[in-house]
Amino acid sequence: TTKKLIEEIAVTGGLAVMNITTDLAPGGEAFYYRVERLYDEYGVDWYVHLVIDRAYILGSIDKSLQETREEIQATGTKVDDNLTTARTVLYVCVVAVAVGLTVLSIILVLRIIDPLVVLEGEMAAVAVMKLEAVDTKRPLSALQEVRLMQVSFLQMIRNLVEYRNYMPASVLQDDSDDDDTSAQENDLSSIDASR
Repeated sequence: TTKKLIEEIAVTGGLAVMNITTDLAPGGEAFYYRVERLYDEYGVDWYVHLVIDRAYILGSIDKSLQETREEIQATGTKVDDNLTTARTVLYVCVVAVAVGLTVLSIILVLRIIDPLVVLEGEMAAVAVMKLEAVDTKRPLSALQEVRLMQVSFLQMIRNLVEYRNYMPASVLQDDSDDDDTSAQENDLSSIDASR
């Protein structure tokens, strides 16, 4: 047995780890094992066997290593949970910001478009010289560009009212009658052309 152990140790190059089954450790327990052959001057061969219980030497290190592995695994699980929570919060925040920006843009568009729609209707009334249909007392828009258009439009209405005061009613009536007649003629000619 010693020769076999010497050969195994020579192959591995030093200290060997062996599982030895004893009455105290029936499942096999790891030991560090080393055999050295010594010669003395009297020609006696000595074999020195060194057997060290691995659990005795490295037991506390193995226990610490196992605890560290368990802590790393627990921390990894916590990190995964935190990462999932962070992703969920991020997605909710992105959706909330997107919805908020969409609502804000709709509000801004309506604040810009509403005064323009009113202005467009009033311009249509002024085009047929119905100056009384224009509400000159309404508040101006808070947006500078729309407010400038409203101010210019109201100035144009004041000038048209003043111009209309100097014109005879028959001229204004004739112009509107001519416009109605020419519009009817255009409608009739477009119907004939489509046939």
